[in-house]
Amino acid sequence: MGAHRMQVVGISASVVVGTLLLVALWALLRRLHARERELERKAQELAVSRAAEQRLCEELVEARRAEEEARRAREEAVTASRSKSAFLANMSHELRTPLNSILGFAQLVERDPSLADRHRENLAVICKSGEHLLGLVNDILEMAKIEAGRMTLVDAEFDLHDTLSGLSEMFAVEAQKRGLTLTVEREQDVPRHVHGDEGKLRQVLINLLGNALKFTPRGSVTLRASARRVAGTREGGTVDGGAHDGAAGRVRVSFEVTDTGRGMAKEELAELFEAFAQTATGRQSREGTGLGLHISRRIVRMMGGDIRVESQVGRGTTLRFDVRLSLVDAPDARAGGATPRSIRAVGLSPGQPRYRVLVVDDRWDVRHCLLKLLDSVGIEVRSATNGLGAVAQWETWAPHLVLLDLRMPLLDGYEAASRIKSSPRGHETVVVAMTASAFEQNRALAAEAGCDDFVSKPFRDADILGLLTKHLGARFEYEERPAEPGAAQGAPAVDLARAAAGLPAALRKDLRRAATRLDAKAVQATIDRFRPEDADLAGAVAELARGYRFDSILALSSADEEEPS
Repeated sequence: MGAHRMQVVGISASVVVGTLLLVALWALLRRLHARERELERKAQELAVSRAAEQRLCEELVEARRAEEEARRAREEAVTASRSKSAFLANMSHELRTPLNSILGFAQLVERDPSLADRHRENLAVICKSGEHLLGLVNDILEMAKIEAGRMTLVDAEFDLHDTLSGLSEMFAVEAQKRGLTLTVEREQDVPRHVHGDEGKLRQVLINLLGNALKFTPRGSVTLRASARRVAGTREGGTVDGGAHDGAAGRVRVSFEVTDTGRGMAKEELAELFEAFAQTATGRQSREGTGLGLHISRRIVRMMGGDIRVESQVGRGTTLRFDVRLSLVDAPDARAGGATPRSIRAVGLSPGQPRYRVLVVDDRWDVRHCLLKLLDSVGIEVRSATNGLGAVAQWETWAPHLVLLDLRMPLLDGYEAASRIKSSPRGHETVVVAMTASAFEQNRALAAEAGCDDFVSKPFRDADILGLLTKHLGARFEYEERPAEPGAAQGAPAVDLARAAAGLPAALRKDLRRAATRLDAKAVQATIDRFRPEDADLAGAVAELARGYRFDSILALSSADEEEPS
């Protein structure tokens, strides 16, 4: 019995132990399954993380590639900009330098009082063609400067009344030749002495007046100027309670150029200010580059205004713009005054010192032209071919004024000016920089080097002599310039358009055909046919032919086909 119980107890214990073992095993299996699931989940998360890391690496590589491409693009853009600027500077120098010689030597020859009239006529054609070429070069260079972002304003004090008078004188002869009435109207509120970029303002006005005269076959061209003072300025251009200051007050000056020409259609006005775009009238004239109005608008916008246009076909065109200028007090009159416009200097006035001028340029033609000009008016002059020679001549000869080219071998003008001005004695010498570059920034670089003034090539006689008056107080004796070939002496202007309209239709047709072919001989032959009946008209048209103004002849000979103005 006891043994049986022991056996039962043993079996029960075995069952309990087995059960416990099974429970423990089951729990262990559950934990193993849970662990496996956890490992699988972590493996999936790791896979997702690795995929994300892979995508991140790919994006980082792509970002680095894009950054590298952007860096290369920036470097290429900077290199291209530098190359363009260098090309522009070189082209400016290469184009302006020969023009300087052409115009300079033409002016030298023109100063010869023994020059025959026929040679003077030829010189007038050379000068006019050179000025026309210079205008085209300037338009192209201005456009390149705009694209390169290098156009800047060069502000200085100037006489606005004198500027407007000069424009009237400049275009008076052209208007007379075309039989047009040119009027320059200036309201009383337009200030005389202002501060701004006179050169660029003149450039805009010259372009607008030139276009108006070019495209007006009959009638008139009028330039009007008015002004509106900014609040805070008193009458006369002074500011309440303020001393003289270059920006003492502000004024908005408005200009309006009106003509009675052919006019333009509405569809043409939309592209009037586009670069290289020309209207139908402009294409017919076969002149210009289509850049003038585009550049003019950019300049006006830089000066705080804009250009607006109104036009009707057959009735004419009006262009208006305004600019912001600063008011200044009337400057003291400088010794010698302004160089007269219509007369030329023949020598120094009595009682003046013997002025010494040093001309420094690596080009023989520039040196020779300046030497001849200065010597002809009684200036003692020497020359040097580079900056080293300039410094040596300055040390031994002590010139009053140095005309210094900026681009030269061995030692350029900037360094030469710096060496001269670094000496105490150098402060007594006036150094004027000369350059054929198109960039105004050369003025700032020249000023940093110590230069007292700046003159751009090609320059004119009056520019050089004006520097002597401005900086040395030199005074000159003048004589009247010879009359312009073909200009009537004391006679009223011939109304060319009206006179041409009176010619027989056959003569107008032959004249038109000859002008269209640019055949000067055929034009002259046609002129000879109507010379006995109208000598004044024949002489005027012959003068246009000598100036190669076939566009004007074509306009006159086509006068009967135009709509009445």
